[in-house]
Amino acid sequence: MATISRKTLSIAIECLMHWTQPKIEQFLFELDIPEEIIKGSSKRSILLNLFKALEKQAQEQESDDPLQKILLEAIPRLNDDGQKLLKHALLQDGFVFDNGEIAKDVPIAEENRTSLELLCIRHSKDLTTKILTHHLKENIDLFRQEKWDSSISHARNFVEQLLKDIAQKVAVEKKENPDLNKPVLVRQYLQKAGFFDEAEKKKLADGVYGYFSEEGSHPVISNQSTARVCMHIFWAFAYYVLEKFEKWKDHNI
Repeated sequence: MATISRKTLSIAIECLMHWTQPKIEQFLFELDIPEEIIKGSSKRSILLNLFKALEKQAQEQESDDPLQKILLEAIPRLNDDGQKLLKHALLQDGFVFDNGEIAKDVPIAEENRTSLELLCIRHSKDLTTKILTHHLKENIDLFRQEKWDSSISHARNFVEQLLKDIAQKVAVEKKENPDLNKPVLVRQYLQKAGFFDEAEKKKLADGVYGYFSEEGSHPVISNQSTARVCMHIFWAFAYYVLEKFEKWKDHNI
């Protein structure tokens, strides 16, 4: 489970220190923060004691809600630099501030990353597991670093490699020697060989790969949102294909 780190709380304190003390006190009053935990003679001591008290409360409740409430309300009121610093810190902790909400995002990534790694390892005789797990790790790590396009590229590379590995295994079992030098040829062969039916190939495999390849062409949503969508699509597609591969091996090997 992701938790808000003390490093992030320290950054929040530094950002809020730019406010006047009356503004800080009014902000806490608006949030109905109990007076007994607003202690200190200076801005720094007030904020430090506040976050210590809320951190303790969060640990007792086994929930980050008390801390999230403060950050959620504070971020929109900070200047641009403060917002950027705090959003980045939250992202490192596994949280995304998006559409006025703080959502746990990377923890899901970590859980799926572990599951996908195990699935790849299970088929290590047939798959280039080292390459696949590299793309999987980079997809998540680059997302954390806010390198959205690079994160998407590794999702696409994972899908390319996975489908090529499976196509090569299918070709060996069928004693065929297809041209698999391009991703489109790989997808075409997987349909021709019967691994994908026509609908799976056109609507699913081609669709997923096409979405990953349309970098910079999703103007309605942010690059961060596009990268997150790609991450979730790629997990779902990878699970689907790997489960299908297991069933295919059961019936063909």
